[in-house]
Amino acid sequence: MADSALSRKEREYKRRREEILEAALSVFAERGYYGTTMAQISQQSEYPLGTIYKYFSGKEQIFHDMVMDRGLRLGRLIAEAASRKELAPKDRAYACLLANARFLRNNQAFVRVYISLRSSVDMILPPELNADINRLNDKMVETYTEIFQEGVEKGEFRPYPAEDLSALFYGVIFSAIWPWVSGNKEAYDIEAWLNRAFELLTNGFCVSK
Repeated sequence: MADSALSRKEREYKRRREEILEAALSVFAERGYYGTTMAQISQQSEYPLGTIYKYFSGKEQIFHDMVMDRGLRLGRLIAEAASRKELAPKDRAYACLLANARFLRNNQAFVRVYISLRSSVDMILPPELNADINRLNDKMVETYTEIFQEGVEKGEFRPYPAEDLSALFYGVIFSAIWPWVSGNKEAYDIEAWLNRAFELLTNGFCVSK
């Protein structure tokens, strides 16, 4: 819903919630999820602890909502790229790749926090909250699968299962994130890496003879 359609009270609620989430992200990035306390989030956000608990039940809810908010933003970017039916499937896949690159570059702090915790999300969040995140992720993968299925049917891609092509494509995107976690993120060019990876993915590794 656009902000203009919200009441003043709803806009104020949204503003405060977003400020708390941004403050929490800052603390998570600095101290790590496990090293962060609600008191530290309160201090960073400059909202009393009691006020924060009006918006979130605890640190787990904050992390869940942070992931969902960012995931929905990325999902909208991918859906917009995938909906460009004037483009061939290969070009739509590339547009999705660029959408991911823009999101990753504009959300570096979040990406580092999320990736550092991705393997332990099941332990951090209760099942119902973790299921929300998994559904969001599955929806994006389904979008990629639909593109590859169309490409296979039109003869643009080789006749491999669309689910396998989608999984490989998703893996390429995910692998682009690791240098931010373990390498020199300042010197790392996501767009260049993904462009090269897409070229290899679509043209293959071997030289035709």
